Amino acid sequence: MKHYILFALSVLFIVGLAFSVHAAKSDCTNLDGDGAKPIQEVSSEDVGVQNDYDGVVEDDTRNGVVYLALIGGSQPTPNACGLIPKNPVGEWTGWGGPLDTDNATIGEGAGTRNHIVIGGIYFERGLGAHSVGTFVYDLTGDDYVKFEGYVGMSDEKDPGDCGHGGSGDFIFSIDGTEVFASETLQGTLDGENVDALKVEFEIPTGSQELTIVMGNGGDGAGCDHSAIGDARLLTPLATAVEPANKLPTIWGHLKNSY
Repeated sequence: MKHYILFALSVLFIVGLAFSVHAAKSDCTNLDGDGAKPIQEVSSEDVGVQNDYDGVVEDDTRNGVVYLALIGGSQPTPNACGLIPKNPVGEWTGWGGPLDTDNATIGEGAGTRNHIVIGGIYFERGLGAHSVGTFVYDLTGDDYVKFEGYVGMSDEKDPGDCGHGGSGDFIFSIDGTEVFASETLQGTLDGENVDALKVEFEIPTGSQELTIVMGNGGDGAGCDHSAIGDARLLTPLATAVEPANKLPTIWGHLKNSY
């Protein structure tokens, strides 16, 4: 009996460890169906078409990758879906709330959520909000060493909404110290989609919380659909292995190289 108990405990430990280090999209509260504005894969995306895409950033399933989530995750210790914010739900979005689905944009209210497309690129994971959205993530539940993600305005508002698909900025802070601030980004510029902008920064040892403010400084909450694609925290397990299918800092650099 003693050996059986020890074996059972070992199995439970291994299972628990597996769930703690795998980022599983299937465990999230995912977008159900095509979305209010369905995405469409094309050979070359067109700024005049909403939510068409010619590139994909897939779910990163490496050990040690923890995605930022909204609904299906947990905090301060993440589960297989990821890490959810600790601040009140009412602070997550200015309009169209409450946010009720993982890996989706804000859409136009409940029941209209869409898949995340930024600058003609479809991101399987991420989050989106109307301005102004504030998200505070507790960093004490794991050994995080880096943040990576791609910021921009959702293609669900291109073309023509607010003239350029909305606009807004993105500010990231760790324990009250700003570590990244974008310029005010637009959905389109000079008749072209604005590329998703990569954000990455180191997380100092002992950090307590990550705060993300997105959508401030734009035209107005009605059309400023800010989004963060592939928003994830990395532990040492993840940084030891190179990711697959990830974009450069500006997607256009890769597209223009072919």
